[in-house]
Amino acid sequence: MERIESKDNIRVKEYAKLALSRKFRDETGRFVLEGEKLFQEALRSGVEVERVFVTGKFREAHPDLEQDFVRMAAFEIAGGAAERLAQSKTPQGLYAVCKKLDKPENLDKIDCNGRYIGLWDLQDPGNVGTILRGADAMGLSGVVVSENCCDLYNLKTIRAAMGSLFRIPVLRVNMERFLKESGLRSYAAVVDSDAPPVGTADFKGVVVVIGNEGNGLTKAQAAACSGRITIPMRGNAESLNAAMAATILMWEMSGKGVR
Repeated sequence: MERIESKDNIRVKEYAKLALSRKFRDETGRFVLEGEKLFQEALRSGVEVERVFVTGKFREAHPDLEQDFVRMAAFEIAGGAAERLAQSKTPQGLYAVCKKLDKPENLDKIDCNGRYIGLWDLQDPGNVGTILRGADAMGLSGVVVSENCCDLYNLKTIRAAMGSLFRIPVLRVNMERFLKESGLRSYAAVVDSDAPPVGTADFKGVVVVIGNEGNGLTKAQAAACSGRITIPMRGNAESLNAAMAATILMWEMSGKGVR
């Protein structure tokens, strides 16, 4: 395995650019991930791993992964190279460059009897990753994200999703057009005591849409949906965090909340 120590090595610089630049990820069709668990999840999910960087310490602690490294371009890193690749506070010593998954808009992939969560212009990668993980855990049919949502391949999104990005169907769409053409009924999740409570909704063949973290759905966005629902709140909080609200909605959508 070739050893790299310089932080200015061309492969190291490319990894760092992929980690920081959405534009570069989009241009190259590649993304990066960090850590053993995400690496293993990527392999199990059929993600094509192009290149791996590992520290000597990581190799010693994980001899079981050597066979995986042999099948791909793998490099041992040390010194400045290892320091430049680390994007987390407690790096594990494994970094990979992968090809993006094919997640285009394709209405043929929609299950007309399915249950989907729609994310309209969410900007926080941690929220989006958490929602992806929740949708995977609750057995939803998929996640629909608007064109202006944050990048699915941001490292924070990938970490928060904990491998669910590689498993659950995700469509990036023009949300307004999708709501008209998908064949699904749609509910706008709103903070409005006059809207029907989530526990009364029929979730067969539906997409539940939540809005931006700061403002929720705009009036126009809510109007683009065929109905509205709300999460009843008995306390004094005015609203819920987007990921928290989505989790409650997905719990109800999965049937777990039916009593």
